[in-house]
Amino acid sequence: MAAPAMRTSFALRRFIRRSHAIRTALYCTGSSNTPENSTQASRDPLPVFMKEEVQTLLRNMTGFDIVRVAGPQKVPLRKPRYKLLTDEELEQYQQSAENRMKYRMQMAPFMKAREPIKEVLSLDPELQGLENNKYIFTDITFGVKDRQRFVVVREPDGTLRKASWEERDRINQIYSPVEGRQFRNPPMFEEENLEALLKNHKYVHVLDMACVQFEPDNPEYIRVTHRTFEAIDSAHSYEDLRSTRHFGSMAFYYVWYKKIDYLLMDMINRELVTDAGDLVRLYCITHPDSAIAQQLKTDTASDLISVLKTFCSVEASHKGQLELAIQGYEEKTRSKATANS
Repeated sequence: MAAPAMRTSFALRRFIRRSHAIRTALYCTGSSNTPENSTQASRDPLPVFMKEEVQTLLRNMTGFDIVRVAGPQKVPLRKPRYKLLTDEELEQYQQSAENRMKYRMQMAPFMKAREPIKEVLSLDPELQGLENNKYIFTDITFGVKDRQRFVVVREPDGTLRKASWEERDRINQIYSPVEGRQFRNPPMFEEENLEALLKNHKYVHVLDMACVQFEPDNPEYIRVTHRTFEAIDSAHSYEDLRSTRHFGSMAFYYVWYKKIDYLLMDMINRELVTDAGDLVRLYCITHPDSAIAQQLKTDTASDLISVLKTFCSVEASHKGQLELAIQGYEEKTRSKATANS
């Protein structure tokens, strides 16, 4: 009767030693699983998105309407507080509020989907049958970033592997929970429910919830946000996202996939010609080999209307509609000039 117990004890000690050895090795080698570029189709947009010039253009196009950014918020009922302030103190309060609102306007990174983690660290068939459940070993050191925290899984068949992204997300939410993030994906992100929300133009709500629930390289985040941007493009409801943290990501999405025509028309129709020029400029930065980028290198015309006409002639997919939008803007400009003269 003692022999099976001795074999189990020996296997358990070996299991612990191997786990300790793997833990040490992981500290030395790190656990970064950053997706790598493989083909042009999977080109990583993040380096382009994070360029200072690109960020500046996106912020300019987003706009900053502090009334809309602050907006009505659902808060618990409480008695109002009144303060008597000097002009200087009032200005300080206003500046502080503006800084808080600008912080809330930070854009989520635009990334490609992360690659699955399939790395096996050790095969130990002698441990097969020792347990019927998986064991997950997690570094819970205080201050370690969730992306750098190592998490490994011991399978019942003795395989020791790095945890998948889904397992990492669940474990990180247990040990270092993110406020507002649910342990399991909310039903609202299921296809049928998502389509119902988008049909009712709940774009900002969907995007806000996606930013809380998912990391920006999570395939689910990319699915939800890209589907939302497509719905906005189909409905031409770009104004719903203006002066929100999502407008820049939306504009970059259209630029990245070369579908800016309708957003460009919307900007022109709203007489936001400077924003339209910034959008074309962003297109040239993102696609330096495009026809419009090559044309503007040699074109000495600097006025925005000429730039828009050049884009329409060499790059636009909906030339007729874009031409009409430009002509309408020119007619409005001439009418205003005539009325003022």
